Amino acid sequence: MNKILLKSSAAILISTAVSSCVTTNAEGIKQVAYRKNAISGERTKMDWASAVKRDCSALVVPEMRVVQAPQHGTVDIVHEKVDGRFRGTYAKCTGKDVQGTAAYYTSKKGFTGTDKVVIRNSYKNGLVFDTAAEMNVVR
Repeated sequence: MNKILLKSSAAILISTAVSSCVTTNAEGIKQVAYRKNAISGERTKMDWASAVKRDCSALVVPEMRVVQAPQHGTVDIVHEKVDGRFRGTYAKCTGKDVQGTAAYYTSKKGFTGTDKVVIRNSYKNGLVFDTAAEMNVVR
């Protein structure tokens, strides 16, 4: 676990697909790449993040912004309650709704194929990373 997180007694949840890969981009920022399925024209939650205190209340609401927009759709980023999934000391917080940030992808109606979205996640404690989603859009 990141030393910054241990010092602030917080757990951070970054939700991505089960199959993911961590690399570093040209700016030196860690990037998690994953694949996600979506139905053409339908709004799909593609990513979400939260940070909690030891008592499972929200520590901060993470910020997200689109770094690379999809070519065949749109992304909406909203602050809302998210269902956390945590490990270790924070496992007790799993399943509890906590205020967080979510990103939703919607393809252009009728589009099928692959689209890519890169989202930058930022936390007030200085943690910054990108998530790169390859969206597999089907009918």
